[in-house]
Amino acid sequence: MSNAQIATYARELAARLREIANTQDAIKDIIGSARDAGINVKALRKVAREMVMESDKRSKLYDDENQLALFRDELGLTSPAFAEAAE
Repeated sequence: MSNAQIATYARELAARLREIANTQDAIKDIIGSARDAGINVKALRKVAREMVMESDKRSKLYDDENQLALFRDELGLTSPAFAEAAE
């Protein structure tokens, strides 16, 4: 491997790292704007991740969440009485 090849790889990697840093800054700006607008950013992040997820993985996630909701309902965890008892 020559020094020229190493330099080429290093320049390309540095360029990609700058792109990542710029993207991270843009994400912070979007999250900050959403937070200022009163949006639940935790939920926003979650739904954004779901939007880029492969459909089969997203489907599995939704199936799992539906199962959790069923379990919570069966155990009474979602009832107002349970919430009051926890307080």
